[in-house]
Amino acid sequence: MDKTTEQFVGYATDLRYSDLTSQAIHAVKRSVLDSVGCALGAFRAEPIKAVRALASRVSATAPATVIGTQIKTAPEWAAFASGAMVRYLDFNDDYFGGSGDAGPHPSDNIGGLLAAAESAGVDGKALVLGIALAYETCGQLVDHVSIYTDGWDYPILHSISTALGAGNIMGLSRKQMGNALGLAIVPNICLSETRLGDVSNWKGFAGPNGSRNGLFAAFLAKEGITGPPTPFEGKAGFMKQLNCSFELGAFGGGQTAFKVEGTFFKHLPVRYDVQLPVGIALEVRDRVKLADIESICVYLEKRSVVTRAYHPNLWNPISRETADHSGPYLIGAVLVDGGITEKTFTPERYRDPAILGLIQKIRMEEDPQYTATFPRTINSRFEVTLKSGAVITVHKENPKGHPANPMSDQELEAKFLKQVDSVLAKKQSRALLDALWKLEELDDFNKLFSLMQVPAA
Repeated sequence: MDKTTEQFVGYATDLRYSDLTSQAIHAVKRSVLDSVGCALGAFRAEPIKAVRALASRVSATAPATVIGTQIKTAPEWAAFASGAMVRYLDFNDDYFGGSGDAGPHPSDNIGGLLAAAESAGVDGKALVLGIALAYETCGQLVDHVSIYTDGWDYPILHSISTALGAGNIMGLSRKQMGNALGLAIVPNICLSETRLGDVSNWKGFAGPNGSRNGLFAAFLAKEGITGPPTPFEGKAGFMKQLNCSFELGAFGGGQTAFKVEGTFFKHLPVRYDVQLPVGIALEVRDRVKLADIESICVYLEKRSVVTRAYHPNLWNPISRETADHSGPYLIGAVLVDGGITEKTFTPERYRDPAILGLIQKIRMEEDPQYTATFPRTINSRFEVTLKSGAVITVHKENPKGHPANPMSDQELEAKFLKQVDSVLAKKQSRALLDALWKLEELDDFNKLFSLMQVPAA
């Protein structure tokens, strides 16, 4: 094994539930609660129905259940289908670290880890531990790796994280864990073409697919399949491909907080770097008449800035996925409609001439001071020039859900219930909420999945 592999394998093999702090356990439950809410909120989306239909055609001797259903399928398919539900609305949690890279959404791993835990017949404590480990792995990599070098994409981090989290859940030996890591990394480095141009359904499925691949790697290793022993530092390994050598930091435990405690939650169903601009757009809407706007300059940190020259599709979205990843469109939609709803992501709205006309007046620029403080402090500023020549400036920092401006448990519950109540009766929604807050006490995953089950329409 190379040094980085040894560090990850040693930590993943040795970590025990007793090593988790009460803060870490509570943070895991917050992320699971939030993720299940996002999954059930996406339950009736057509692409999600298509994935569930595929999953339903596969059987297994040690199956796992797809969230919201009675479908018992191969664990890898349950991982993909459940993970796709969590991710589809772009409402699930996020993580930013020292590299300044966006994402990954660490909750993309939760579908895979639920499938691993149910298939392996373990209890809630084992699942909580596996999730804490996956979040720790994601956080370590985001803190130290610039994943977008030369067009690579972040789902490889989920392959790594789920392989280690599932390996812990499944009780892999140190040797097996090393093989799982090699089998997770080498076959699965993927491309950021996923998020360029006219964005497809794959945008929401790529992360969960990474998790599915990580679970598959853990299964292979458990059966004795060997993987490349130097996946990080080898001559053609991860570091070579990404042109990024790195050293891992201190892992969670003892006096070091776990990465899951630093999760970034979303209070709006849009990409994280648009959370603040959307809030500012609401304030601008109350202060000016749209007909009086000559131009809007949105100042952000460098990573969040997009230009019309490089991303023309973001000023002319033709799909749901492009619309929910377009800062200009989302700002324009809020200015016209006064908020973000599921209707925001329908052709009726993202092809609306009034919104499309308005967003042509929007441009984005970097403020170097904002770049210097990101992600510890996230800033955004609008400079709105009116046809009269007057300029209105509005600045905000740290959207609701940022670790420095956290969502309370009560606010996460309200977000959860707003989504879940759309598919479950209120009594069932609240019973599910109570069960998720007691996740570490769970002794039978059938109980949890029965509470998630959406009644037939």
